[in-house]
Amino acid sequence: MMANDIKTTLTDRMAGFASFSMALDESTDLSDTAQLAIFILGVNKEFTVAEELLALQPLKGTTTGEDIFIEVQRVFTSFGFPWSKLIGVCTDGAPSMVGLREGFIGILNEKATELNVQKYDLIVLHCIIHQQNLCFKSIQLQNVMNVVVKTINFI
Repeated sequence: MMANDIKTTLTDRMAGFASFSMALDESTDLSDTAQLAIFILGVNKEFTVAEELLALQPLKGTTTGEDIFIEVQRVFTSFGFPWSKLIGVCTDGAPSMVGLREGFIGILNEKATELNVQKYDLIVLHCIIHQQNLCFKSIQLQNVMNVVVKTINFI
């Protein structure tokens, strides 16, 4: 099957990563189902960088930090990714992602020791592009939005 070939290719490619970061984005589709996009950016020992969409997972019911953490952990387990190589996380600014106690980041920090994540070396960022986009829609600042998108893409 094509899906199995893709998973095998991704697993093999990412097994060679010396370290990796992930970006998470949770949004709602047209059928009102929450979808969690998990992107992985990794670098191997030769400093070759690879970025892949790892998974697009529907979230049934609630979308709390715990729900997101459980889904990410399930995907990592299915691909055999070691949490110990995680060096960075980028999320949107939603409380379910960045909350210090009940958000994904808070839960990751809480479980860092058992997952073998170096939480004091972990770089955590949250993106402001969603807020910029909402502002753009309400006051029609196309030129500002173009600069923001170019800046984010450059980074």
